[in-house]
Amino acid sequence: MNNVDSVGPPDPVSNLRPIKYHIPKHESLVERQLRLKRIEVAKWNHEFWTNHNLRFIKEREAYKKCLSDKGISTATADQMSEFYKDFLDRNWKTHMTYNFEWYKKNITIVRLMMNKNMFKAIQWIKIFKF
Repeated sequence: MNNVDSVGPPDPVSNLRPIKYHIPKHESLVERQLRLKRIEVAKWNHEFWTNHNLRFIKEREAYKKCLSDKGISTATADQMSEFYKDFLDRNWKTHMTYNFEWYKKNITIVRLMMNKNMFKAIQWIKIFKF
């Protein structure tokens, strides 16, 4: 199937599934803008979650080592929940900024999709002379 996007397995660090976007044979300028914006946003999203998850893993390991240094070999669910809450609290602003940017980028993609659909509708009307 050459006329569809392809989705790969999740990245081991970001946990996001990479997408290979189909390039139509006669891609219009609007379709190209949309495809390139989607690629740009996917790359941005992947970079954010890779950095975030690497930071999380590093801090989680440091927390476990700290517990180990205190003679605690296995962290309890309560101890880990304290770590998770602390991590989320410290990264609250980063997550808020990410969400705001994510919404802005998705609004741009929706606008480009609407432009593409309008372009397709106009082409269809021209072909069938409505």
